[in-house]
Amino acid sequence: MTEPRPAVIGGVDVDAVAASVGACSTVARLSGGLLGEAATYLPGRRVYGVVVREHPVVGETDLDVRVVATFGPPMSEVADQVRHAVALVAPGRSVTVAIDDVDIGGAAGAAG
Repeated sequence: MTEPRPAVIGGVDVDAVAASVGACSTVARLSGGLLGEAATYLPGRRVYGVVVREHPVVGETDLDVRVVATFGPPMSEVADQVRHAVALVAPGRSVTVAIDDVDIGGAAGAAG
């Protein structure tokens, strides 16, 4: 089986964005939103949690990134870390961060 080709949309490698954001210590995982609609749709696959918005009239591309945060850090820290992660692989882009949920995973006193 062959590796999927890099998915570059509007000059943004969405796989690199997803990997960079997914590596953040404050991010449990990327989120597709309530119905899985927050994704970049590619031939035969989707990259959940990363949406590229191209504005051809003004020549800009921005990103919407949706995540599930880890339990503990302030949400502002999560958003800052996500924006920094995106800037490493897609510099100069405007980034909107949506935190869809918090994963309480191993939080002390967390119910099942």
